[in-house]
Amino acid sequence: MALYCQLTSPPSLTFKRLPPLKSSLVGSSTNIVARASRSALKCIAATKTSEETIVRRSANYPPSIWSHDYVQSLTSNYVGEPFTKRVEKLKEEVRLMLNSEDPLNQLELIDDLERLGVSYHFQDEIKRILNTIHNNNSSNYKQRKESLHAVTLEFRLLRQHGYDIPTGT
Repeated sequence: MALYCQLTSPPSLTFKRLPPLKSSLVGSSTNIVARASRSALKCIAATKTSEETIVRRSANYPPSIWSHDYVQSLTSNYVGEPFTKRVEKLKEEVRLMLNSEDPLNQLELIDDLERLGVSYHFQDEIKRILNTIHNNNSSNYKQRKESLHAVTLEFRLLRQHGYDIPTGT
């Protein structure tokens, strides 16, 4: 897409498509100077007109080899009462790990849970931890002497969860 500039009068705010320039140097200074008889500068794209439709080819992916009925008939060996109890036991262990005293361990665990895609099980705990960290550190960001890893992890997680964190130091 080549651009060239045209000088127009100041009240004109509409953009018009002009025919492509005959020169091979579309954006050269000679084209701009040749149109310098008007009072305001306006840049216009010198490409196809907007009335033309662009046809894009599809990816032509082959159909799935599995039918809908086959996919629905698949079963898992990990259903039932013993696995439900195991899931609840593991959730409680993670909740205990989230209640640790070290904020860095909490932040790393929150990051791991989000990357694994299971953080929705612990939304209340994550919100409470991030709120506590934000409230404790909001007044003394400049005085902290932690590792770069801890500061960046805290910054990213708090920003991802919608907390207003200053960017400068």
